[in-house]
Amino acid sequence: MNKVARIKEFTGPKGISLVEEEIPSPKAGEVLVKMKAAGLNRVENMISYGQFPFLPELPGKIGFEGAGIIERLGDNIEDFQIGDEVSITPNMAFNAYGVIANYAVVPGKALIKKPSSLSWIEAAALWMGYGTAYAGIVNAGGLKQGANQTVVISAASSSVGLPAIQIAKAHGAKVIATSRTLAKEAALKDVGADFVVATNDEQWTERVLEATSGKGFDIAFDPITGPFTSQLAEVAGFGATIVSYGTMSKSDTALPLFPMLFKALKLTGIDSGHHLLGNPAALDIAKDHIVRNLENSTYHLKIDSTFSLEQVVEAYQRMESGQQIGKIVIEIA
Repeated sequence: MNKVARIKEFTGPKGISLVEEEIPSPKAGEVLVKMKAAGLNRVENMISYGQFPFLPELPGKIGFEGAGIIERLGDNIEDFQIGDEVSITPNMAFNAYGVIANYAVVPGKALIKKPSSLSWIEAAALWMGYGTAYAGIVNAGGLKQGANQTVVISAASSSVGLPAIQIAKAHGAKVIATSRTLAKEAALKDVGADFVVATNDEQWTERVLEATSGKGFDIAFDPITGPFTSQLAEVAGFGATIVSYGTMSKSDTALPLFPMLFKALKLTGIDSGHHLLGNPAALDIAKDHIVRNLENSTYHLKIDSTFSLEQVVEAYQRMESGQQIGKIVIEIA
């Protein structure tokens, strides 16, 4: 039998439970993976509350990133074999798949061969965070090697924010990390942040201007949006780019029209599934960069905590608490 995490009702983590089902069979273009670990992402928390544009039919599966061993192949799978060790990326329909289970069926397009140097936990925690960060600040934001740019990374202690800090520093940028308080300042500076700004301080925008000698930032990488976007626009430099990749504020986002006009700002958004994981040419470049820098220890994958499959509710409650620094992972026996 197969233990599977299912959303029974859209009430957050408490609406998730484990059920026993038959082991599924892959269809054409799919594979069956014996799961070893699953990484949690904030989008799943939104889905568990019914706050995402694409929702599963209840009882729905959950979990879109992980690692494991291919157990069975559907038709039309050419690049993988039974027994291959793979990472599962979030390049899939969130209302149709879920990997928090002993066995999970996933589309073949979501697979990347697991780097041999990574543990199962690391392989399950890699691609959403580092992939989104690379797509956001390099591909969309215009981060260049040695260009002396200043990058603001908001919600910087998240599983996307921490890789973004490392990627920005590896390109020679100055990094301003934001967090609600300064409780995580030491951890953020350990990863490479040059400045840490607490957004609970209503004067936080002044701190950003101080850190940039009044010039403002070149790139902002932001999952908050809402009123926060207008605040970022106030302290943006001329020609700056604001890249949004989430809606943590759950508020409408007004267009900061006058700063856009006067500063020639660019506002854009990214979804790693469409902009990177579903783009083979862009993915090859990002994959080479990310794996190389992990293997030479330039990048360090930060794991906040691990939980067992039976602790799936507690794992999502940890994410909801906002206290984590790095990735939350479920180990699957």
